[in-house]
Amino acid sequence: MSTNTRLFIARREHQLKQSDVAKKLNISPQTYYRKEKGISEFSQREMIMLAKIFKCTLNELFWEEAKHA
Repeated sequence: MSTNTRLFIARREHQLKQSDVAKKLNISPQTYYRKEKGISEFSQREMIMLAKIFKCTLNELFWEEAKHA
């Protein structure tokens, strides 16, 4: 599963819109859209904040591949 997909799923599971997350990160909704789509990259600070927002680790959100049972 790609990082983009994990971000999308985490955001939807927390019932947040892109604009909601952008506000929490103090960036514009357009910038968040570009970063969630993989067009631009998140800063280290933004990645840490996203992990806190979505209550997961950085590995789970950005690097860990889905494990199959």
